[in-house]
This record gives sequence, structure tokens and C-alpha cells, in this order.
Amino acid sequence: MRLKTKKDYQNLFIEMLNPLREKFSTSGAGIRLSGAGAGYSQKVIEIEAFARPLWGLVPFWAGGGRDKMFEDVYRKGITAGTNPENPEYWGDCKDCDQRFVEMAPMAFGLLLTPQMLWEPLGEAEKENFSSWLYQINNHELPKCNWYYFRILVNLALKAVGRPHSESRLRCDLDYMEECYLGDGWYVDGVSEQKDYYSAFAMQFYSLLYAVFAEKEDFTRSLRFKQRALEFSSDFIYWFDGYGRAIPYGRSLLYRFAQAAFWPATLFSGIQAFGPGVIKGVINRNIRYWLEQDIFVGDGTLSVGYAYPNLTMAERYNAPGSPYWCMKTFLLLALPDAHPYWEAEEEALPGLERLHRIPRADMLIQHRGKEVTAYVPAVYGKNMLGHFTEKYGKFAYSTSFSFSVAHSGDFLSETAPDSMLAFVPEGEERVFVRHRSISYQVEGERIVSQWSPLSGVTVVTEILPVEEGHLRIHRIRGERRCTVYDCGFAVSLQEEGLTVEMGKGLIEVKNPFHGCRLVSLEGEMEPFLIEAAPNTNLSYRNTRIPALVKIIEPGETLLKTNVETFWGM
Repeated sequence: MRLKTKKDYQNLFIEMLNPLREKFSTSGAGIRLSGAGAGYSQKVIEIEAFARPLWGLVPFWAGGGRDKMFEDVYRKGITAGTNPENPEYWGDCKDCDQRFVEMAPMAFGLLLTPQMLWEPLGEAEKENFSSWLYQINNHELPKCNWYYFRILVNLALKAVGRPHSESRLRCDLDYMEECYLGDGWYVDGVSEQKDYYSAFAMQFYSLLYAVFAEKEDFTRSLRFKQRALEFSSDFIYWFDGYGRAIPYGRSLLYRFAQAAFWPATLFSGIQAFGPGVIKGVINRNIRYWLEQDIFVGDGTLSVGYAYPNLTMAERYNAPGSPYWCMKTFLLLALPDAHPYWEAEEEALPGLERLHRIPRADMLIQHRGKEVTAYVPAVYGKNMLGHFTEKYGKFAYSTSFSFSVAHSGDFLSETAPDSMLAFVPEGEERVFVRHRSISYQVEGERIVSQWSPLSGVTVVTEILPVEEGHLRIHRIRGERRCTVYDCGFAVSLQEEGLTVEMGKGLIEVKNPFHGCRLVSLEGEMEPFLIEAAPNTNLSYRNTRIPALVKIIEPGETLLKTNVETFWGM
């Protein structure tokens, strides 16, 4: 796919939005998509689907793009949705309301394209719109990136001359400062995990703020830009030479929002790398996603990762949720004369083979065409779905993706790739690492102490090596257990899967990737896990190589070498 000129990106953007044209409600205030439910009402689900395409439409309009149907329907929809007398009124909000999330792209529209979403409205319509948005100042929000939604709303209300809350604006900005960790990294509020929310939320919104508030808050805006530059030098490691980004953490159904940080740097006037390097990262990521099975039959985006998959979804993932990926189309707001449009795609810059990110509690092994992240299982409350799998595995790879459990019973249902799995004698339940009791990310290794079940503690040391990584497990337990040291999940989608087993080794490979485990200490035996379908994020059917040993009460030392290869 050609992605060079602004017109190329505009065409792709409109092509992705075309399936929504027939989905608008009668008055245009909602988009009705079939599919998954979420932890909020059907009305709010339709508001979400209406609002999220604005992350791309607003830059499209700002950069000179025109599409009369979308222009008309969005003005019509906003007029209906904010009118209390209209049957499609979006409703009055309550504390922690999902509608606050969807206010953000509308506020973005008022800031960047008031000529589209504000100026054409009549006085009564403007009053309804601004009053509906102002509700965000009257309620409590979760202490996380949601505070940026209120920041954007107050900036927008101020920009169009409507009542806003200066005190809320300042307090929210102060809280965002409390979330800053250093070296460009943020934590998403009261959570502990460091993931894509530092990129496509905290950094993205802070750079929007730096653009729209630069004149009146110059010092803070400059600080936000400097942090983005620092963050760039770490975040570039999350992308491999094929364009894939590390599958890690929550909200992965936003797909190429993984790359949205890079357009935000260009939009704010900063760049840690030349436009050709940035263009290469963005384009390869977009192309990778467009090669995956991410659309349903009517052409709309699915809930899932590389294919439709409700198993991996969070409770806030509705059919319109994936359109958060439209953030990457912030590119379309760049002026026609911006160097990005003339730049040729370039490869990734020279990167260290092993890169430590202290603020993210992560070691990154960059092998050009494949990236592996090693993490110590640090995350907040698991209330949203599959946090153990999304943050608790030993390693996350762009070549393999990770698997989520269908249940905690049986190895096939648990699909414990990149985990040390315990099955106590006489039980079928599978126990793995959830959170670390303590951990260190130092030099070229990660050490974590954890407990899979009562009476068992493990100290695991992960050391990246040339061909993969070495695991050293020191187990102390009071129970007899069968223990499985599991490698990456290998796809069954291609012809030619081969399995090799021998004393203390197992290798599973197909024509495009493979994983080999060798027992170096502990005399483990090979075992092949036939993972349940639809557990892996990228591959519908997988096999997981493992080494197995029955351990007795007392102390046990296991050492396993995990080798990965691809492109065979």
C-alpha cells in the first residue's frame, strides 16, 4: 500500500470510515454497530461509536479534507445529542461516566476545527453543546488519563468563549504532573503498570495541550514537549522492523493507536528522529494492521487484536471502541508543506540489542525483525480483564503475541505461554505468576519473587541471551506439584508445523517462527500443550512447547534456555 502523500493517507482514512456511513441513527447522534457489549448502556455504546471517528475526522478537516456527508451528519448529531428535548439526547452524566471519555474528541474538534463543529451552529445549539460538555466539571472522574478529557473540554470551552472551570483545569494539570515518573514516562493515575497509556494517552494528550495552550502556558507546554523527546528514545524500541509493536498490556484492540504518539510529536513541532524514520515506523505499523483480520463482514473494525476475539477484551470494549485507532490520523492535520509528506520511508535507526527502561520496569531485546520485552509482573487491580496474562508473563514478543486463558483449569484452557505453571498433586487447577512480591530490573537481568499458590514461593531470574533468554527458577514449596516451564505459543495457521522432542528439549516451529526449550538444570522432560482455540492474540490456533517436572516439597532449581527464531 502506498502511503506517502497526504492524499494517500486521506484516502485510507475515508476508506476505513466508509462502512460507518449507513450506521448513523435517525438524528445522527449515534452509530449503531453490532457486536460486543460493554459495562455501560447501549445508548452510551452508540455515543462512543459516534465520537471516536472524530479523532481522525478533525485532523482530516483541519488538513483540508472534505466530505460533505460526514460534515453534515456530525453537526446534525451534535445538535440532536446535546438537545434535552430531542429523543436522541445523550443524557445527563453521573460520576465516572463513560460519556466523559467521548467528550474528548468533541473538545478536540472545537479546538482544531471550530469552523466545522461550532461556528455553523445557532446560538441555542451552541448553548446546548457547551452546557452538555460542561457537565464534566460537576462530577468525579477516575484518577487517571481521564483528567485529560476534562482538561481538553475546559480548553475547548474557553477557546469558544463559553463558561469553563479554570480551577478544574489547574487542579487536573497538577494531578497529571503527579503521574510523571521521569525520563518521559507516566503512570496512568493510580494504576501501577507502565504500558501504551504512557504513549497514546498521557503523552498524546499532553502534546495536544502543548499546542493549544502554548501561548498562555508556555513553560508547561515546553516541559511536555521535552518529556516527549525523552520518551521517544525509549518508545522507538517497542517497534520491530516489520512494523509490529509489542503486544503488551491492556487496550490492545486500539491497534495502530500504538503508533499515535509519533504523529503527536510532529503535530506539536518536535521530533527525536528524522521524518523518514518516523514515517517508516508509522507506515509499517499501519500496513501490518491492515494485513490482519481486523474487520468484520460489514467493513467495520472488530473487537480483538489480529482477528475478532472477545476473549481478550476488557469490560470497556464495545463495538465502537477500536476507533480510538483514529488518533494516528492526527497526521492529516499537518500542513501540505510539512517535510513528512515528501519524506521517504526509512528503516529503524541503529538501536542497542538490549535496552533497559527503568521507568517502565522493562528490558527490551531488539533483534531487528523481532522485539521481546521482559517484565516483572507489576500492575494495578485486575478489574478489567486478563491482567495476569497482559502484564504477568515473563516475556512479550512481537513475533508470537501472548495468550489469554479461557479458564484456570487444564493447561489447554489456561494456555500459559511464557509462564511457569504449577499443577498441585490431585488437582486440575493451573497456577501461574500473578504479581511479584518483590523485583529488581538491573543491568541485563530481571529478578522477581512471587508465589503461585499458598505454600510455594519462586524466585525467577530472566537473562536475555543472543538467541533468546535464560530462565532460572528457585522454587521452595510445601506441596508436590507438576511444574511446566512454557515457551512462546507457536501458530498452527501455516502448513508445515513440526515438533521435535528429545531428552530435556522440545522445539516447535512452522515456516515463519518457532520456539525451542532446553533444560539446563532440573532434568525436565518435553511436553506439548495444545492450547484452546482463540486464546492467542495473533493466531487462532497454537501449540505451546513446555518442559515438565514433578517436584517434591523442599527446594528445586530449574534452568531453561528459551530460543526463538523467525523468517525461516
